[in-house]
Amino acid sequence: MRIRRSNSNKPNPQSAVEDQIKLAFHDSIDLQFKKLKVASLDITLVFLKDISDPMTIQKAIISPLLSASEGGGPVQIDGIPELLPIASIEEVTDFNLITAHLMDGFTIIIVKHGHIQNAYVVDTTKFIKRTPDEPVNEPTISGSRDGFIECIQDNKALLRMHLKSKDLIFEKFTIGTDVITYIYVAYLKGRTKETLVQEVRDRISSVKVDYVTDGGILEQLLERNKFSVFPELTATQHPTKVANALLEGRVSILTDGSPTTLIAPTTLNMLLQTPDDYYFKWIPASLIRLLSYITALISVLLPATYISLVSFQHGLIPTSLAVSLSKTREGVPFPSVIEAFLMEFTIEILREAGVRLPKPIGSTVSIVGAIVIGETAVSSGIVSPMMVMVISFTAICSFAIPNYQLSLALRTIRFFILFSAAMLGIYGMLIAIFIVTTHLVKLRSFSTPFLEPFAPINLKQWKDSFVRLYFRAGAKEDKANE
Repeated sequence: MRIRRSNSNKPNPQSAVEDQIKLAFHDSIDLQFKKLKVASLDITLVFLKDISDPMTIQKAIISPLLSASEGGGPVQIDGIPELLPIASIEEVTDFNLITAHLMDGFTIIIVKHGHIQNAYVVDTTKFIKRTPDEPVNEPTISGSRDGFIECIQDNKALLRMHLKSKDLIFEKFTIGTDVITYIYVAYLKGRTKETLVQEVRDRISSVKVDYVTDGGILEQLLERNKFSVFPELTATQHPTKVANALLEGRVSILTDGSPTTLIAPTTLNMLLQTPDDYYFKWIPASLIRLLSYITALISVLLPATYISLVSFQHGLIPTSLAVSLSKTREGVPFPSVIEAFLMEFTIEILREAGVRLPKPIGSTVSIVGAIVIGETAVSSGIVSPMMVMVISFTAICSFAIPNYQLSLALRTIRFFILFSAAMLGIYGMLIAIFIVTTHLVKLRSFSTPFLEPFAPINLKQWKDSFVRLYFRAGAKEDKANE
């Protein structure tokens, strides 16, 4: 059997497969060749020692072959798979597949007898991975504490563990011309619409790039609204969240080497929910969910509303409150608009500093920096105490938003609405809100409206939107209770 050779490397047609592999990998130092003699067959093992498990190679390949050689019986060139106890062995005839398997940590078994060559691949991958600890950026009060890691095999196993269903389907894709990345699409057969699955397949297949190193990069490549600040896919590291999404008929996209898993389609309502909403009784859970909507609105509108009232529409402020505000602004050299932008800019710097610094000192620097800068700014008369309180409360509300992608989008929208309010007051703020709302109504995530079930209105789904209604048992249990 002759192995088809890769056209990209243009090897000598008369050269052995080993020479072609050396040429393809530029004779890298970690490329290993081990030659064996089994009966009348010449066998060469090829593997990359850094990503292949030497114990598996020794126990599952070398030892059985040497035992067969010591037996003294005839061995046919097609009988090598029968000598090996390992199940994951298959014959390959395409040289591109040989190189791809080598980069995955597989061992290539090249068997030669005269002018005949056969090649087999055996899975001997050595996994380097961390424990599936709880995601740092998605803490939960109740529920499971495990999280996705960089090993896609373990991520699939975690999803299988949380979603024990025979209808769970995984489809494999490859992306990248220079560096290959494996992508898995997961969905529940019968619950997920075939049109949605096909759209996900088409978008992944249309990605033509040199390499993809993370799920966040893949997310940007799959989006269609390039100029929208709102995410079209939800990024998460929680297996529970992915399992719940699959049960709702959504699709999950797993990227090899990345702990970030993508969920499609995404809606605004979905971004404001957490798995904890379903682990508590429905009344307190509904209050927490309503709090998420309220804090999202406050984080976007509070600074712009304050600027509009103080700088333009003074008559809308009650007299006693207006007098108090005027006293707090005595001696401040800047208009309220400049105050707001200065404080917002300072808060963003402190927020990023807390993220980039090492964990033991990051939170301390953020808290101390905010207190010191705020107190110094007020005592020196640069900003008013009320402005410090408004911006601080806005920042706290933005921290209460459960999804970081949405929080980042709302932070961007806040500056747009704040700038509009600085130009035209209440009227400018209303115009900006109208523009943002129109954009959200038109926005689609994999053909699903981003504001579903609010626009278009779907009253049946409102029971799991602003509030989370109570769970009902089955009909038989209801009759038993009666």
